[in-house]
Amino acid sequence: MTKALHLLFVDDDADIRTIVTMALGLDPTIAVVAAGSADAALTALTDGRFDAALLDVSMPGMDGPALLDALREIVPELPAIFMTAHSRAHELVALYAAGAQGVIVKPFEPLTLAAEVRALLS
Repeated sequence: MTKALHLLFVDDDADIRTIVTMALGLDPTIAVVAAGSADAALTALTDGRFDAALLDVSMPGMDGPALLDALREIVPELPAIFMTAHSRAHELVALYAAGAQGVIVKPFEPLTLAAEVRALLS
């Protein structure tokens, strides 16, 4: 049996939040809390326990890497995956250097997103 996964997903684009939430929902063992901003993500983290975070890189205010730093002040070992449309080698290297366990490049394949997230976290 697949282990349940409680995931914090943060993206400022409401359409992406809807698509990702629906895509991850195809795996009944994944529970997603979606947040539209860094502030909402920090509030969600203090209100609940998460197994991992899925973070958009480019957001107004606090970007994904800065948000990961803030999240890890609360939960130091929180695994994180970044989602980004920026896929040049130096950009990906910078995301891994910022502490990413994985990177999913947009556009992503909704039907395989849950399996991709699980593979990056295993």
